[in-house]
This record gives sequence, structure tokens and C-alpha cells, in this order.
Amino acid sequence: MQILLATHQLSWIGGADTYTLTVAEHLQRLGHGVTIFAAELGEMSDIARRSGVVVTADERALPEGVDVVYAQDSYAALLLADRYPRTPQAMAIHADEYDLWLQPQLPGVTAAVVALHDRVAKRARAAAVAPEVVRLRQPVDTMRFSPRGPLHDPPRRALLLGNYLEGDQLGLVTQACEEAGIEWEQVGYKNGGPTREPERLMGDVDIVIGKARVIVEAMASGRAAYVYDHNGGDGWVTSERYELLEADNFGGQAEPVAADLDRLRADLQAYRPDMGAANRQLAVANHSANKHAQDLALLFQRLSPRPQPVNGPLRELARLVRVQTDIDRRASSLSVEALQAREREQGVRVELAEAHARLAGLDARVRAFEERTKELDAAAQGALERERSLREQRRVRLALALGRPLDAVRRLFR
Repeated sequence: MQILLATHQLSWIGGADTYTLTVAEHLQRLGHGVTIFAAELGEMSDIARRSGVVVTADERALPEGVDVVYAQDSYAALLLADRYPRTPQAMAIHADEYDLWLQPQLPGVTAAVVALHDRVAKRARAAAVAPEVVRLRQPVDTMRFSPRGPLHDPPRRALLLGNYLEGDQLGLVTQACEEAGIEWEQVGYKNGGPTREPERLMGDVDIVIGKARVIVEAMASGRAAYVYDHNGGDGWVTSERYELLEADNFGGQAEPVAADLDRLRADLQAYRPDMGAANRQLAVANHSANKHAQDLALLFQRLSPRPQPVNGPLRELARLVRVQTDIDRRASSLSVEALQAREREQGVRVELAEAHARLAGLDARVRAFEERTKELDAAAQGALERERSLREQRRVRLALALGRPLDAVRRLFR
């Protein structure tokens, strides 16, 4: 088959972008022709090209005809439904936070939805226009991500991998690690930028802390995997808890329990080095990218061409979706900037309060110094008065002493 993977962006190292590249590589290994179309290119598209995948942002460079379109968002779904009016189309849903990841609410655009966890599957089925929903699991390249040595007991190092963890939530988990004697490192857009070699970093630690695809990659790497990120924390991945956590895409929302400092401390104490081997087995059995690509290919083969083009202003709708996505992205960026500004303001307020406290301390010292100076001045004045008094007394005694001979002479001549 000739397969066109399409997305609004292949520009940064994130979950949806990584999924797109992983699927493209493994569909190619099955012998299918694969092209990726992305409206925005960047770091991830460079990685894709180096891996041998054809990537373009130019619609004019797309093939004249393809057998199936696999859209990664509603923008790509709408745009390419217009570009290929009769070609069958499936769409992957990666998250439930944004409308970008909901199938177009226009009948006939999307024949099937690939849901990568239960939360997005429920949302897809709840929509007014709900095509067939196919539930697949997050895929990982189990050859690229594989164990690189045993885990230590007790654990020595932890990797905090992801693009969102910051602030108080970051402080909680790092404090728990430090109290447990575990060295930690954070990698992602919040701290110096992402890595192109997460498998190498994972091979150097005992514990990986993160969410979603990070957890699946950690499992395949034979690491102890701890679900914790900006949306919450669900703790260790274990054989007993795997189904519960996978259904939530290891997103920290599987249980209505807060991941506070006490829980983090207790969980780290429950670490076991055999977690790595168990996670590796779970990843190979349930998250193989090769098996995922096979399931996709079989799905694509049974999709039928559209009997007629979709009736609607598809390109205009696609443009509006992209505009809304840009607005959401800017709003998110502004929200982060506002939070950072508030944190800086709070820092300035704390510094100002500390400066006021220091100034008040200095004022108290100055007042004490002034009081002591007054006391010393008074003491000095008293000493001067006493000295004058003594001097006056000495003059009187001297005058009397000098006057006694004269008095004696006067008495002789009386």
C-alpha cells in the first residue's frame, strides 16, 4: 500500500510526533510505501528524514494517489479529505485536552479512529459523529529501547523525562528522591531541551519518572517506571497495576489519589530491582511497534474508498482548525509566561520582604546605637561636671593653703 501519514506538525520531540515517526518506520519495514506530510517541520522531521522516511510540508510534492490517509489530527484529516476526495482515511487520537485531537464532526471524513487509550476512546465514541473506534496501544521500538544492564538495589539514579513537569510538583518528586539518596536528572523542554537519544539516558538509570510514551519506552528499556507528571501521579507500573495504568495511557489520572510527598516517599521505599524485567516483558507483549504496524495495515486494507467526496468547505475548516490550534498554543505559552511572571513577582516580593526585615534590623541597631551614644554623651557630660567640680575644689584648697601664711603675718601686726 501507499500510505500517507499526515499531521499539522512534525517539529518537536513530543508524544504525537514520536508516534508518527515510529509508525512510519515500522510500516516501511512491512514493505509499504510511506510519506509523511506535515504543515510545520522542525527537529523531528529532520530525524525522520535521517531514518529514511520521506517527509514534506509542500502539498504539491505529495503523490498523485495513495491507498490510505492516516491523519494524526483533525487539521490533517480535513485538508487531505479535500486533497484525496475518495481515498479512505483513518485518524489517530492522541489526547483528550484539545479539539485538534477529535475526529472532524463532519460525516464521511474519517472512516475509523485509532484510540491509543481508553480516555480518548470514550471521547471519540461520545462525539456526535463517531466512526468505528479501534483501540490500539502505544507502540515502542523494542529493539531500540531494550535493557542495558541490571537495576541497582538500592536505586542510585532517576531520570525525570518529559516536557511539562515544573514548579511545586517538580519540587515534590526531587525532594523525595534526595531524601531517599537517589541522584536525579531532569531532561525535557523545561530543563535544557529534549534528547534525541532517550534510550541511552534510560540505560544509565534505575528509575524513569514521566508519563505516556516515556513510561512505555522505560518499560521496554527494562527500567523501573514511575507514573508522575503535571497532571498527577499513579506510582509504579507493576504487573498487577498494568491494565489500570495503560487504560489511562500512563497519564497520572487512573486513580483519584493525590501524589503528595508522603506517597512519593513511601513509593520510593517500595522500589524493587525486579520491576525492570517485568516491565520489559509487559512492553514486548503489549507495545511492540511491529505488531502495532501490522494492526494498522490490516485496518487500512479493509477500509473502503468514499463513495463520493465529502460535501463541505474542507480546506476552510482545516484552516480554522489550525488557527484555533495556534491560538491554543499561544494561550498555553502565555499562561506559562504569566505563571513564570507571577513566580518572579513572588520572588521579588520575598526579596523585598527580606530587605525590609534587614532594614528594620538596621533601624533597630541604629536606634540602639543612638541610645548608647546618648548614654555615653551623658556619661561624658557627667564626667566633665565632676572634673570641673574637682578642679574648683582644688583651687579652693590651694587658695586656702596660700592664704594661711598671710593670715599669720596679719595676726603678728595686730
